Amino acid sequence: MSTTARRAALAAVRKNLTSYTKPRWPQPGERPHATHELLSGAEFEGGSVLQDLANYLAPMLEPAWPHKLPKRLMSAMKGLRSEPSLARMRIVEDAAQTVLDDTDAGRAPILAQTVSVVEDIVDRMLVYAAALGCQRAAARCAVLCARHWRGRPTGFADPVTHGFMLSMLDYLHAADLHIAPADVRGYIQESRHLQIWQADRDARRLVHLLSIVQEAIDTPEPGASAPDDPEDRAAIAEDRAGIGLQAPPVTRLEPDFGVAWFNDDGQTYAAEDPPLAPGMVVIGDVSHVKKGGKGDSDPVKEAEAIIGKRLPLVVPPADLGAARAELLAEFPHAERIVDRLLRPLATQDSVRIPPVLIWGPPGGGKTRFARRLGEVLDLQPAVLSMAGATDSLTITGTARGWSTGGYSILGRELLRTKIANPMIVVDEGDKIGTSRHNGNAAEALINLLGVETAARYRDPYLQADIDGSRVQWIITANGLDTIPRPLLDRCLVLRLEEPGPAHLRQLANSILRDVRADRGLDEAWVPTFDGVEWAALEAHWPGGSLRALRRLVETVLDAREAGPRQ
Repeated sequence: MSTTARRAALAAVRKNLTSYTKPRWPQPGERPHATHELLSGAEFEGGSVLQDLANYLAPMLEPAWPHKLPKRLMSAMKGLRSEPSLARMRIVEDAAQTVLDDTDAGRAPILAQTVSVVEDIVDRMLVYAAALGCQRAAARCAVLCARHWRGRPTGFADPVTHGFMLSMLDYLHAADLHIAPADVRGYIQESRHLQIWQADRDARRLVHLLSIVQEAIDTPEPGASAPDDPEDRAAIAEDRAGIGLQAPPVTRLEPDFGVAWFNDDGQTYAAEDPPLAPGMVVIGDVSHVKKGGKGDSDPVKEAEAIIGKRLPLVVPPADLGAARAELLAEFPHAERIVDRLLRPLATQDSVRIPPVLIWGPPGGGKTRFARRLGEVLDLQPAVLSMAGATDSLTITGTARGWSTGGYSILGRELLRTKIANPMIVVDEGDKIGTSRHNGNAAEALINLLGVETAARYRDPYLQADIDGSRVQWIITANGLDTIPRPLLDRCLVLRLEEPGPAHLRQLANSILRDVRADRGLDEAWVPTFDGVEWAALEAHWPGGSLRALRRLVETVLDAREAGPRQ
């Protein structure tokens, strides 16, 4: 690309930058996105595979649909609409592919304009199946993305072309995951935009390394003849100046991915030097903050351990499979949530989970699960109960000058943990009071869940900005009716189903370990349950509340100590 063309491409991208970085939703009143747009990372109708599927099939099953499709395919599509499932998606895909094969062989030709419709049906079923966790479909979608990518204009990457590149990497990653497909009953809605942007780091690595290799190929060695094209010589000179070959802004790179290390400040180090661990400064310049007078509290002095210091960012576990197994051993009924939250970590430099709201019936273990997730990920979680909270001071802290002056929840947790991405579990989020005396806790929480507002959160006690953009948030609730809509919109909403009889033994053994620890008992003196005890637990716990199961476990242990009746 010539220097002029390169600058024009960069200007075009910068002018329309938000279209690259924002989710692409269907416009109200319009049909769902075209299949190629979904492949490039556009959102499903309403953010849901099932809603998008219903809207996609509806016009094709109307009598006025202009394309005549074979009865077998129409029957499969009607079955899919009435009872969506992965198996029925596969049936529709196979039926549509059979129509295309028969047309190619001349056995049952259809109109040329109908061929493209049937091809789209095949691709659409693959997109839906991949969203439900089918590895075969994800691999096929990666191929489709590559095919569309190659067919796009090559002048510069428009938003759709850029989306194909990221989506291809995301589908390849999903195809390599050993996770059982969700199917419809276990399906959890999630943003395609968030999914494919997990691959942004891989894309930056790819572009950076290809640029280095291409420079080595295109730049002549000393003594070799220069390029014949003056524009090529100008482009090479421009690249030597560093334009277009900037190091990707990632926090670390493995040694075999390049000849130099790069930290998140853009500095480079020789290959033999150790890289900086991922980290960030959460409190910067405080020179404008007035010092406390005699007898007054001095928040700057209290926070000097983290002011201007680069706090580490906790990285994902080296063995995500082991972390998954540890969580499922305690929460076998939370498999879908565990997989949804751990899956993106495979491509991240540091743990970064979107704000999550976990809801479900009381006693299902929501708070314990959230806390254990933070412990397994080494995020030093804190549990903040909001039941009956009537003001925002628990969240916002109190301004200096008051006898009860203190830091916001961000300042407190960053000071306590000394890491930049600790986890805060907000328990009983559906029981926050609605009073606005001294502020409303739910409204204060909303400001901390947005990346932009959390990155520049003005702590009233410190009177300076705190960067809490990497703090991890999990909110638990028994229901969604009383939670403000703006708070819901900022969260990934996941339902934790009640455990059932099939989970009894795993849950009872996990509770037994907790009871042993609480009572200071050794496993040798309190072995696992025998056959009679298991039968008693199974007879009295049909599923549901873990609190009820714990009471039963404690009753069994008490009966052991009491001994048989005389």
